[in-house]
Amino acid sequence: MTGNLVLEPTDPVFLLDESLVPAVARSLQLVGYNFVDVATAFGTKGSQDPEIIEWCGRNQAVWIHADDRARRQHRALLQTSGIRTLWIYRRRGRMTGKEQLRILAFVLILFRDWLNTRQSATTGHPPPKPSLRPVNI
Repeated sequence: MTGNLVLEPTDPVFLLDESLVPAVARSLQLVGYNFVDVATAFGTKGSQDPEIIEWCGRNQAVWIHADDRARRQHRALLQTSGIRTLWIYRRRGRMTGKEQLRILAFVLILFRDWLNTRQSATTGHPPPKPSLRPVNI
């Protein structure tokens, strides 16, 4: 075995928002997911949500974020852009990178079967079993 990971043509690109820990994207890349964090994709930190939404549309990427504000402020843009999103609920607005990785490792297996669902939400509270459900924005 060469150690090279092979991505299937049907594997989606996942864009991890700055509201989550960038090391989570790198960890999921190591096990074969097509992940990139916002700072890497844009070459800088502080990208605005409309830019991220446009990038996801151009690259047919799934935007993974924990930004409650984005769901409210950009509702119309999210609906018209047609991009897929996965929102991670953080109880009291906080979650460690370890918790984020645990949740995503669990729900990404399920999420592949839900690729026709445009918006989804997940939570890891209470542990140990994360859940995944479609949401309307």
